[in-house]
Amino acid sequence: MRKLMVATVLSTLVFSGMLLSGARAETQAKNEKELLIVKVYKLNGLPVFTEDKQFSPDLLMKLIQSTVSPSKWEAAGGTATMAPYPQNTSLVISANGKTHDKIVDLIEGFRK
Repeated sequence: MRKLMVATVLSTLVFSGMLLSGARAETQAKNEKELLIVKVYKLNGLPVFTEDKQFSPDLLMKLIQSTVSPSKWEAAGGTATMAPYPQNTSLVISANGKTHDKIVDLIEGFRK
């Protein structure tokens, strides 16, 4: 009888461990979707300069934040961030892959 109880307890622990491993794998998969990627977007040829040729991407940044995954940006409680980099007229953006895909589409649309 004692061996049966030990076997039952062990099988329950093993089974529980499998369930926990499955839950961890699912959580990890969800986190990987939200993995932040940093990309640099060159803005040459886009209307991001003032009349006196100063780099001013503020309007483009506001457009991106309001139209591309608005809830994902840090200002809305998300994790995505964006900063201008005037040294090479670009934006440095940290976001998940889906958000980057949408940003690429938006910027390519402006270039066409």
